[in-house]
Amino acid sequence: MLLKKFLLHIRTTLIAGLLAILPIGVTLFVLKFFFELLDPILGPIFDMGNVPIFPGLGVIVLLILLYVVGIITTKILSARIVNVGHKLIEKIPVISSIYSTTRSGVEILSGTQGFESRGVVLVDFPRPAMKAIGLITAELGVLNGEPMVAVYIPTTPVPSSGFLIVVALSDVTPTDISVDDAMKIIVSGGILANEIFSSTLKDM
Repeated sequence: MLLKKFLLHIRTTLIAGLLAILPIGVTLFVLKFFFELLDPILGPIFDMGNVPIFPGLGVIVLLILLYVVGIITTKILSARIVNVGHKLIEKIPVISSIYSTTRSGVEILSGTQGFESRGVVLVDFPRPAMKAIGLITAELGVLNGEPMVAVYIPTTPVPSSGFLIVVALSDVTPTDISVDDAMKIIVSGGILANEIFSSTLKDM
């Protein structure tokens, strides 16, 4: 009985050791294979360019090659994992519509998705005596003889959330600042407003 337990212990321990060392052994075998494969190939190539050859050159080239392949693999896998996550969320009812809309808004405002604003403007919001920075996002046609536009008003300090209002084009005040500068003003809580916005305010 004791002998059987002892033999079982020996066998289990040996298998555990083998499993632990197997990945290392396989890795070393593969590296050795590529090293022996690269050295004869690299020799004539470096001879043509009068590049000095030294022992271990194949190892250095192999490491550089593995590094480049690793970067490419990491980038591709990371992008694929992110895309799989997006697709999974977009398949969930109700949540999918909220998520996709929010994602599009964040990509637009962060500049990762192409967005051609029809202008950064000032609008009366939330009451006539106050002005808010807005982006004309769409032209909506004519209502009662007035061209109407959709204006998105980003909030501070997170511009991906905000308000959408529909106003007459005649009720918006155009500015000469870019969308990027408008985002800087909003995210900074107005700290950069004097630097960016002063010329526009003087002309009003």
